[in-house]
Amino acid sequence: MSMAAGRRAAVLLLLCLLAGGLLLSVAPGDPGALRLRGVGVLWWYTFLAAPLAGLAVTVPALATRSAPPAASVAFWVSPVVPAVVAARVFDGAADAPVVALAAALAPLLALLVARTPAAPADVGTRLLGALSAALVLGAGLSVLAGVGTLLHLPTAAVVAVATGCAALATLLPRVPAAAVRDLAFGFGGVGFIVLIAAAGLDVGVAPWVAWRDVASRPALVFDPASPAVLDGRTILRATTLTFTEPHRITARAPGVYRVTEGARPHEWRLRAGDSLELRPGDRLLLEAGARLTFEAGKRVPTAPVSGVAWADPAERGAGGATARAAGVVLSVLGGAMALVPPVGAATGARAILGVTLAVGLVLAAGSLGIWSVGTAPELALGAPPLVAPLALPPFLLGARWGRAWMILCALALLLLLTAAAAALSGAARGGATGGARHGQALGLVVLVVAAATAVWPGDPWRVGVAGLGLAASAVAAPRLGGGGRGAALGGALAGTLAFGGLALAAPWLPAWAAALGAYPALVAAPLAFAASLGGRVAATGRG
Repeated sequence: MSMAAGRRAAVLLLLCLLAGGLLLSVAPGDPGALRLRGVGVLWWYTFLAAPLAGLAVTVPALATRSAPPAASVAFWVSPVVPAVVAARVFDGAADAPVVALAAALAPLLALLVARTPAAPADVGTRLLGALSAALVLGAGLSVLAGVGTLLHLPTAAVVAVATGCAALATLLPRVPAAAVRDLAFGFGGVGFIVLIAAAGLDVGVAPWVAWRDVASRPALVFDPASPAVLDGRTILRATTLTFTEPHRITARAPGVYRVTEGARPHEWRLRAGDSLELRPGDRLLLEAGARLTFEAGKRVPTAPVSGVAWADPAERGAGGATARAAGVVLSVLGGAMALVPPVGAATGARAILGVTLAVGLVLAAGSLGIWSVGTAPELALGAPPLVAPLALPPFLLGARWGRAWMILCALALLLLLTAAAAALSGAARGGATGGARHGQALGLVVLVVAAATAVWPGDPWRVGVAGLGLAASAVAAPRLGGGGRGAALGGALAGTLAFGGLALAAPWLPAWAAALGAYPALVAAPLAFAASLGGRVAATGRG
């Protein structure tokens, strides 16, 4: 189905915005590192210019026709999306700007490309799409479990409660489910943004001012007033710290501390108050539950070595950076095109609310990452993956009010997860050949798989990007290739086999091909598109 000229122009501009971010990130000479009012051009582009331009062209295009963005983008704001943006920014990851840009623009592009429900897919494609959605929802459940760990709640209980809430939304009849989806999406999205804004008010500086401050620091060190220096830091999960300078740690509770000096391991049994001197290159293995204090003015072991290394990491210009950045964009964009379902109808006001909330969540999460690294770069010490920035409020508000903030944040993320599950259920009912009952059953199976994924002790970002990449390779790429069900099934099969093969072979790939193991969609999606297109051409020739 051909797109209207205005919608086609909007799609082209969004693609140009994504390409611009890629070029700024990987171009020789690192032009994105140039400073404008003290902030890198790439960061201005990622967190201001490109998202605002994307909204400016998308909202009018969606509002001109009956559009369903508020319902559609509900799946996209599964908790893993804002969490990964905040965490990548906090960590100073080389791909942080690209991840944020893709997360903000991909759902807008997906809504413009797929404005009406596609023809019902074959069973195989629907199952692959369901598996992809389960991985993304599972990553969101892992984020909620991580927040529960910060609140000292058992992981199994958090996953069970969150899965139960999502299942209730899935089992509701179509009309109540749509109402629950919209309310959960609205309250969860607005609540998350308001909570981050409240934390920012307590920090007292704008995100760009905080960015400028962090980027100018010669080192990211423990502040003398930090609880990790005064009262001690509790390690919530087993971790290994590598020290680059002499550092004295002091045990606040009895325990066993293992130190590796080069290839020689040592084991020390410390009582409360005992200290341990560490030298450059030493690795300290800490078990969950250990509590210790660090030395003021020393570098944080988990943080980048300096503000410049955080703002403009050297890995951004290293070999393979282009492939990794392209892998992020392709996986996120293709996943959005496959998993953001256009259903129902909406007014222009609802369209504006939906896309603005989706983009606003990404921008708020990026701001939280900047504020967190500027205020307490030690937040990642022993914290679960992706949730370290969410531990900022206790540093600002104290234990009591900080805990209240995190509880409210967990509730907002739970609402977003419920909205995502309800949106997925609505799309499944619409596309199920057996009607609403089969759609509900498929939605429940997806939640069971997601819950099983959530208790896996891995990085939720790797799980989420695997789900998005699989969706891009097995669903979106064959659909773009066109043709009938046979051609689409052939493309889906080719994409799935290539994706799975590269993912399994990742540990044995040479260094120059590491990006293909991390982002198998780089090969699998083009192969699936080519196979589907070839099937269409062959069918046309036979006709």
